[in-house]
Amino acid sequence: MTQVVTVSATTASYAMDTAKTPQRTSRNSFVEENTRHLAEKAAASEDFQLRALISVVQPPALALYFLTASPTTHAQASLKDTLEAYKNSAA
Repeated sequence: MTQVVTVSATTASYAMDTAKTPQRTSRNSFVEENTRHLAEKAAASEDFQLRALISVVQPPALALYFLTASPTTHAQASLKDTLEAYKNSAA
């Protein structure tokens, strides 16, 4: 004798959630999160070595913002303009 059981797709997905392996976070987000926690810890503490370390190792998102936050864009010069500027600077 055979018993047939039917289960909806939603119920099956809930049951399979426990069998899934946990998703790994990317290395960049792991480092950025730990750097942010270290910066918060340095701001709250009086440890000068920790403050010096965090001033050298800045959170990547903040450093990237300052690197790319230029309000003006620089237009590229043509080859003719570049050669002319080079000749004028050598003279």
